[in-house]
Amino acid sequence: MAFIICIETSSDMCSVALALDNNIISDKRSSIPNIHSSGLTVFIDEVISHAGILLKQLDAVAVSKGPGSFTGLRIGVSVAK
Repeated sequence: MAFIICIETSSDMCSVALALDNNIISDKRSSIPNIHSSGLTVFIDEVISHAGILLKQLDAVAVSKGPGSFTGLRIGVSVAK
């Protein structure tokens, strides 16, 4: 059983999903412009809470690598780190 948090910030869409054994069990997304920096950590908290797990239970973090907005990608990788 592996929990993977998936982060997408390379486009106008900002999204976070939580996968358990290759199945999405929770997700949050928004196409509101420029929400990446203010919304990403909130989305992560909401997805984790909805699934009823703790951050320390995550087995991996997946981040989109582009192509896309440099700023968006930088935000995604920084938050993942």
